[in-house]
Amino acid sequence: MSVRVTEWVDYDDIDPSLEDVGSIGGFFENGMRWKDYINEFGENLRPYYQAIRNSVLETNKRICGDQHQNHDDGVPKFSDGCVATFTMRGWGDLMAAIWSEEEDEDYSYMDFYMRTIQIGQ
Repeated sequence: MSVRVTEWVDYDDIDPSLEDVGSIGGFFENGMRWKDYINEFGENLRPYYQAIRNSVLETNKRICGDQHQNHDDGVPKFSDGCVATFTMRGWGDLMAAIWSEEEDEDYSYMDFYMRTIQIGQ
């Protein structure tokens, strides 16, 4: 399956009838990289998470879990109509995996859980 992120939307504006491919989290720790993250999920979710990664890297999007849930452009919507809403820890896992790999830095989910520090800016 090939999907891509077509837009970033507001968490509160999501149609509840859309399929949600997000997840809970809190497992990504220092020293882990993208392969450690993506291998935690089944084949059905991997294309979505890879699409998010591609979009994040293309746009240099660095948002934390609270921004994912509370900003007007924090939730990825895909070419097949699905969306991905995460818990704040789940979003932290995803961002930590993306930026740990990209920057070869050790991030954990807590670095992206809530916007308490400026990360990579």
